[in-house]
Amino acid sequence: MSEKKNILILFHGEHIAYSPTVIQLYDMLSEKYSVTITAQYPVNFNDQKLEGRNVVYHRLYHVKSRYFYLLLFPLVALFNKEARYFRKNKISYKQYFFRFLFIKRQLRKTDYARIISVDIMNLFFCSVLKRPTDFLSLELCFDEQLLPLVDTKYMNCVIIQSKERYEYLFKEKKYPTFFVQNAPAFREIQIKPVRRGLIYAGSAYNVLGFYHCLNYIRAYKDERLTVQGAIMKFDRDKVEREYSELLDDGRLIINSKYLENDEMVELISNYEIGFCFYNFDETYISDNYFNYISAPSGKMFKYLAAGVPVVCSDILGFRFVDEFKCGILVDDLSEKEIRSAIGRIRENYAFYVDNALKAARYFDFDRAIAPYLALIEK
Repeated sequence: MSEKKNILILFHGEHIAYSPTVIQLYDMLSEKYSVTITAQYPVNFNDQKLEGRNVVYHRLYHVKSRYFYLLLFPLVALFNKEARYFRKNKISYKQYFFRFLFIKRQLRKTDYARIISVDIMNLFFCSVLKRPTDFLSLELCFDEQLLPLVDTKYMNCVIIQSKERYEYLFKEKKYPTFFVQNAPAFREIQIKPVRRGLIYAGSAYNVLGFYHCLNYIRAYKDERLTVQGAIMKFDRDKVEREYSELLDDGRLIINSKYLENDEMVELISNYEIGFCFYNFDETYISDNYFNYISAPSGKMFKYLAAGVPVVCSDILGFRFVDEFKCGILVDDLSEKEIRSAIGRIRENYAFYVDNALKAARYFDFDRAIAPYLALIEK
């Protein structure tokens, strides 16, 4: 029996454990290939490593030595054309020493039949190294200045969530493209006869409307909310300090235990309605505006897979919620508007549950990724 061919997935950032698209792609590829993921060692993002998969981690910089590398960078650039190219295009020494060289060493160690570059920085690295790669776009508005530097003859194909996001990056240019939403594989589930409470899944940040959800249940004492996902110490401390009464009376439950995709969907299925918001008052979101208005939020698709209707921000990326009638879009995050949306769902709850499942079937990851898997089989 011949050995499995090797595939390398280059991930950008330290939140690999919270990237369902990459995790599911890894799992499906692993059925036939030997797959490796590279990712930044998690320090800030809940310190959560991805278990049960072959992940090789790197650190962005070593605190004690980073100034040494800052001084070393111009010296290396005198005789190394790659370092010189990085300096010429104002790309940080951190990217060169702690990401680029790490990936270069990884590529030398093993003969990879396929390389998948997640987001623009890794696509750029492969272009510099003249290595053909498949481009998996998860985040827009980050490292965009590097896209014109990418030699697209080394880009085999594009995997991206929607036509709008593709056109944002490539305009009228045509590349082999696969549209895959940030959705779980659809599995038939038994809808529980009794569901109680609201659910906020995913990272608990202000930019994701977390505190608007807390303000809502504070305003309406007949509601209760479960938060299931990563929460930073700053936010946990703020909740305990400013929303302690919600914790004390049991109307707010925060569970930061890490769950796999299927486990998360199963947990969500216990709840009545899910929240999926973006707080556009935050500067961070304003600076990355298109990324968020066209957002392929993973929590949204987990709600649908669990047959849970949604109340969500009225943005381009969520317009399908109105098309499928699987939830209610809201223009602002006021307690009054959220209350109205929840009331509309409750008035015709079975209708919205059925439509949530229809949407989940449509966005099924297994069905969407199948054409790409067929391509690499060739």
